[in-house]
Amino acid sequence: MTTLDDVVALVERQQEDGLHPGAQLYVSLGGQVECDVAVGDARPGQALRRDHLMLWYSSTKPLTAVAVAQLLERGTLALDDPISRYVSAWGGGKERCTIRHVLTHMGGFASAETFDADLSWGEAVARIAAHPASYEPGTWASYHATSGWKILGEVVRVVDGRPIDAYLADEVLAPAGMSDTWLGIPLPDQERLGERLAPVHWTGHVMPVMQDGALSMVPYHIENIHDQPWHRAKVEPGAGGRGPAGDLGRFYEALLLDHAGRLFRRPETVDLLTACHRSGVLDRIFLSSPPWGLGVQIAGSMSGSIGYRAFGHSGMSSSRGLCDPVEGLVMVFISNGLANPIDNERRMTDITNAVYAATCPTAKGPRVTPAAKLS
Repeated sequence: MTTLDDVVALVERQQEDGLHPGAQLYVSLGGQVECDVAVGDARPGQALRRDHLMLWYSSTKPLTAVAVAQLLERGTLALDDPISRYVSAWGGGKERCTIRHVLTHMGGFASAETFDADLSWGEAVARIAAHPASYEPGTWASYHATSGWKILGEVVRVVDGRPIDAYLADEVLAPAGMSDTWLGIPLPDQERLGERLAPVHWTGHVMPVMQDGALSMVPYHIENIHDQPWHRAKVEPGAGGRGPAGDLGRFYEALLLDHAGRLFRRPETVDLLTACHRSGVLDRIFLSSPPWGLGVQIAGSMSGSIGYRAFGHSGMSSSRGLCDPVEGLVMVFISNGLANPIDNERRMTDITNAVYAATCPTAKGPRVTPAAKLS
């Protein structure tokens, strides 16, 4: 029988295989913590601890999706509202783009990414607003790694009045008990946190690039940017969350056990968020047709034999947060190693399957084992 000790041993073997210098793993069942460990090193000569702040990458996205769903619940916006109602100078063939389109990665402006550029919030939003559409919004899908979530953050700011980082701090992080999570860390706080800010490390990550008319996979040393103080200070609603795995676990526990209404006024809002809102639509980035919820991945879009009602999100070749409401399971894995995407999918599949085997060995009902792709 697989145990959580076996899962930790698996994470340690992956470290030995060079997939990550270190990783955090958090698992709970019915709100009871079953595992909260750190394995390996944060940096050479320093052991990784449970309180180290890790970069979540796209595992951040569900937090902003929850912010949008809260405003939907309050009646201050609607899913089919056009983005142009909230973002000035919105154009370039994107005029028919709606909030629903952005949440399901069908907005048509995936190529307007600004994650790695040193731009102010206003400059980034203006650049995305003016960027031409790659296709008519709603007709295709293409994973909007950061541009779509920057626009959702602007919608929240316009509707509520608070910047997205302040809104999340007040309405999501505090109610969920996420006391160590940041969406953009100001420079003075970076100095105060010091060595608790765990850097990311390249362990084989590659990206496709056209060279001399041929497609090549080249090393993607993005850690040289993402560990810079200016980048840590950026507010990135789709990929800039930083915190321990335990904090992201508490976020999913709040969604799983929200009887006190910490995040939503009605439990049906979680069902709306995690239902399938996109199916059978080709994603031009992944060249596949995974199903999608409202800003969250669902069964069929995450690798591993996960529960049919499970939802969550993965982050760039390094992390995954997952909640299974049928099993009462919450799992968060955050590594500091940006691995080759194929190796990373194998890593995520193996960890996810092992956690299920250790916590839900007699689970009843259907499971899905999709040929899913990344975050």
